[in-house]
Amino acid sequence: MEQRALVKRYAQFTAALSVVGIAFSVFLIVMGNNGGWGLLVLIACILMVTYYFTQKRKAGQP
Repeated sequence: MEQRALVKRYAQFTAALSVVGIAFSVFLIVMGNNGGWGLLVLIACILMVTYYFTQKRKAGQP
């Protein structure tokens, strides 16, 4: 049971930081900085890995 809570906390932490990162990325893109696109891609990759990890953990538990 504790593992599920831990995974849920990690997912919530990742989601919260992703919202901040996406907002910062959009800000950089609007200001004309090309680094904003790289940051956006990096955040998207992290979100995909987190989603895959949580789905795999859910499938493996009874």
